[in-house]
Amino acid sequence: MNRMEEQEEVQAGPSKRQHYSYIILGGGSIGLAIARELARLKKEFLIVDRDHARVEALRDQDYEAIEGDISNGKTLKELPLAGTEGVFVLSSSFSANVKALKHLKSVSPKSFAMARAIDLVTADDLYAAGADIILHPPSIVAEEALTELQKIELRGAAWQLMTYLKSLDPGRKIGIIVHDNPDPDSIAAGMALKEMAESVGKAAEILYFGPIGHQETRAFVNLLSVPLRQITTAQLPEYDVLALVDCNTPGRNNSLPPSKAVNIIIDHHMPQEDAAAVAADFVDIRSDVGASSTIMTRYVQELDFEISSNLATALLYGIRTDTNEFKRNTSAVDLTSAAFLYGMAEQDLLAQIETPSMSLETMDVLGEAIRRKKIEGSYLISDVGFIHDRDTLPQAADHLLKLEGINTVLVFGMTEDKIHLSARSKDIRLNIGEMIQRAFGDIGSAGGHQRMAAAQIPLGIFMGIKDKATLLKLVDEAITRRFLATVGVEEETE
Repeated sequence: MNRMEEQEEVQAGPSKRQHYSYIILGGGSIGLAIARELARLKKEFLIVDRDHARVEALRDQDYEAIEGDISNGKTLKELPLAGTEGVFVLSSSFSANVKALKHLKSVSPKSFAMARAIDLVTADDLYAAGADIILHPPSIVAEEALTELQKIELRGAAWQLMTYLKSLDPGRKIGIIVHDNPDPDSIAAGMALKEMAESVGKAAEILYFGPIGHQETRAFVNLLSVPLRQITTAQLPEYDVLALVDCNTPGRNNSLPPSKAVNIIIDHHMPQEDAAAVAADFVDIRSDVGASSTIMTRYVQELDFEISSNLATALLYGIRTDTNEFKRNTSAVDLTSAAFLYGMAEQDLLAQIETPSMSLETMDVLGEAIRRKKIEGSYLISDVGFIHDRDTLPQAADHLLKLEGINTVLVFGMTEDKIHLSARSKDIRLNIGEMIQRAFGDIGSAGGHQRMAAAQIPLGIFMGIKDKATLLKLVDEAITRRFLATVGVEEETE
């Protein structure tokens, strides 16, 4: 045995057993934190570190630890990797981490490997060497700091809102405005605000202007006995305080007059660029969460507010629908809020809400959308003509997006005075909300998210056209041309 081998043997030292569930290569602050968590979970693990004093300190805390330098091949060969579930490669040396990963995957390819990246530039090399997850401490610290900041902001906003509600004079009536055609997220958020107001003795009603068309939304309202009131602008003077929930600008997704002053705004959509500055006595707009129901859930958590099973069910369903079952625009706060609500929600009611019957009009519109579809590459556009229920459009768009080879769908139809559009996309290169805003924001109300969007366009100059066939043709051409030009597709001509 030569001198170098003797030195390596001394460094490695014996381990107490031949099998460990986890091995930690690097006993610094990160390795110690992982060791503490594994010990709490009563897992068997071994720590390997080249620093003698650190190893002794770890042993003093009753951790199994040995000396070893993972940049040395003999140390790696003597690691008890057989049957190991996972290895944490946490040294401060990039080359040593790569060497250890390659050895691990050659000896125990099924073992899970987490590796520490010294910087994000080297992350790809660590993945190539066999890492399953990359750990970059500065990024983790930044993310944790932002998460804590978000919690602090939400805590402050919750108490600010409750203080505002308490400050309102007795007898003042609060009108909570949700979408014209309300969806579960806006309704659930409105329900939470109503219960918060009533808990401090203030009367509040949830208001909407348009019809409730979507079958799931109707089932949601009926099964949860949601107290909604459909109103007109003439009835607005009945309310002393107005709140906008799940929208942030009068006249955008709601029929409030654009000049109407509002007192409370709670939303998770950013205001449109051309919108006037959002102003109210209380404003909380958080585009870093996936649903307004998430914001309201965090409020009730921070206030230690006792909520009913009905409200918990509504908020959970609101989060699930607006995040598309946590697959769209989902943050950690959405997930923790849903977890908080899950145990209080009525699962049987959720099942009933999710399986409503399809209306005849929805079937008709879906049939028209299929029959009248036009396909340009991976884009599908369909003009379904005149409709009574605008909520049939997103349902049709959802179905058409399932067609093979289609990544983006635009479905539109007309009521007496407006053109209604619904868009869906699964193209990761495209933000459909931005595209719809660019295409139609200058002539109507438009916007949305990465994967879904909508618009309402007044018929305007088309109102004078009495012949329905001519009207349909002109609208179809105008909408199609604008959309394709915005997404950069040249329409084929016959």
